[in-house]
Formats: sequence, structure tokens, C-alpha cells
Amino acid sequence: MIHMSIKRWSVTILICALFMVFPGRCLHAYILRGPHLLTLMTQQYGKPKSIMVVQKVLFYETASGEVIVEADETLRYRFPGIFRSDSISQHASRIHLVSGGEALTVVDQKIVANDETLFDLYKDILLYRSRESLGQRLAAAGIDTALTCLGRFEGRTAVVLGSEKPGEHVSQVWVDKETFQPLRWVLVEGTEDAPGMTTEIRYNDWRQVNKTWYPMHIAIYKDGGMVREIKVETMRVNPSFPKGMLDVEGLKLKYFQSMPERSDTSVEGELSEIEKTINEFRKRIEE
Repeated sequence: MIHMSIKRWSVTILICALFMVFPGRCLHAYILRGPHLLTLMTQQYGKPKSIMVVQKVLFYETASGEVIVEADETLRYRFPGIFRSDSISQHASRIHLVSGGEALTVVDQKIVANDETLFDLYKDILLYRSRESLGQRLAAAGIDTALTCLGRFEGRTAVVLGSEKPGEHVSQVWVDKETFQPLRWVLVEGTEDAPGMTTEIRYNDWRQVNKTWYPMHIAIYKDGGMVREIKVETMRVNPSFPKGMLDVEGLKLKYFQSMPERSDTSVEGELSEIEKTINEFRKRIEE
């Protein structure tokens, strides 16, 4: 018995010593691997066939932090992999549809692009509900799903997907170690030696409705400043949607027109286009 106790203490001391020598790194044998973490993430949501969410979206000016646009938005998820958002503000209306790997956006009844902007990405973690599909989507966003480590965020222990060190300047997803609910998605431009812009999506106030979990508050930050805030007002589980509402080809026919030339699709380009739109909103407000 004494011999066994000494062995246990020896192992404990060795582990502590390793943490002291490598404080910024993770002991991968003692945390979840990426594929297992993705499985637990997608399982904890529940198994609805569809979800409808009604929410308020606030747009903030980066410099002043003031709310410059408010929009009412309705989201429709049909699993797996189909999503539509309908938003309307005092100044514009927007439809954004994703289905079969194709994205379509309509602003003021005109097709404006066949791709997504940076601010449409927040829904991906909630939409793709299998280990394979979510893993592919995150990998396409620059996350190395083979890497994991432990980190602390707002007093909670998280498994960090996409990094070997919690503070590393790479794209990553932080997942609550106890609930397996996403806490934050960090999207990084550039490298650790030549850092670019950082965008962060935070998922807060998770609640359960009819055995389905969903974040009631989502905030998006650009280089530390909040640029968009989403506040969920109501949520319905397993609603039915009108035929054709989630059909990309049907939406194309309804709003068909010549497509504009494809502009800069980098993160900076997407943000630039969105900020131009917001500036136009401000001009109208001030007139």
C-alpha cells in the first residue's frame, strides 16, 4: 500500500512539473481530441429537424461604439445544412439563403452576391450538426481541427480547438469543457509574426427550448470593439416552412438580374463593404 501511494504521488508530482515547465502548452493525453470534441459539440445541441429564431440585430460604429442601425431578423434552420435569414431595418431589407453548399443574398429585392460575408459565419457552428460537416466548415475557415488545448475564458475552463497554446494568434474555437457549448470563435488574419485583423464571435446565454440548446445572445467584435450584437427574442423548435422558401434556385428566379462583378472577398474586403453600407445608413439618418 505504501509503495502504491508513493507511485501515485510520483505521477502527480511529474504532471505538476510538466505544467510548470510548459505552462503555455497542453498535455494532449489529458484533453479531448478534435474529432471527439466536434462529436460532443454537435450532440449537445439536441436533434431538432428545424428551428425558427426571431431576433434583434444591432449594428455598432467601430469608433464611437454607438448603435447606428437596428434590424429585425428571422432565422430559419432546416437540418442538415439549410439556413435562411430575413432581416429588415428602417433603411433596407435582406434575405440570405444557404443550401446545398450554395449561398445567395438579396438586398432590397436585388441579388447582390453569391457568397457570404464575415458576419454571416456566426451561424455555421449552429447549423452544421455532424462531426464531419462541422469539421469541414471549420477547416475551410482556417482552423486546424487536429489541435486542441485548455484555456480559461471569463472564469470558465474551455477546450480550445485549433491551437496548441491558448494565446496563440491563430483561428480557433473555444468550447466549454463541462457543457461542450461554444463560447467563442476567433478568426485571425495574418500570422503570429505578422498579425492582421482579429474578429471574434461570442456565444452567450445558452438556453434550452424543447430539448434544443441555442445561444440567446451573440456578440461580434472586430479588433476588440463590438460591431454587431444579436439578441434572440423568440425561438420555435420543429416549425414547418412554406414550400420553396429554402430553395436557392427558386429565389434566383424570383429576383433574377445580372450579377455584379465579384469584389474583394477577403475579410477586409467584406468588412469594407459592410462599413460602406452602414455609412450610407448614417447619412440617411442625419439628413
